[in-house]
Amino acid sequence: MEYPTQAELAGCLKNIASEVGDATTTPFRVDVVPLHGGKPPMYAVVILSASKEPLRQKLANILSRSFSLGVSSFMLNGDEAASILRYCRQD
Repeated sequence: MEYPTQAELAGCLKNIASEVGDATTTPFRVDVVPLHGGKPPMYAVVILSASKEPLRQKLANILSRSFSLGVSSFMLNGDEAASILRYCRQD
């Protein structure tokens, strides 16, 4: 399975931010954390936008998981990152 690149995931997250009305130029920072042993990468995501709560809610809906109130950074596993990319490609 192919997993999203840093740029693909960041671009998709920016599109999601636009969907919730966020016009921030760079609403997220994404860093890929490669894992050894053939494991899928992890993605470190930081919400840079001032309107964090709508972004957390939208991502929670897409991923079917909750995010702690006030969290501004989180990790995504490879499958979650691929799910976000699939969501963006549906539109």
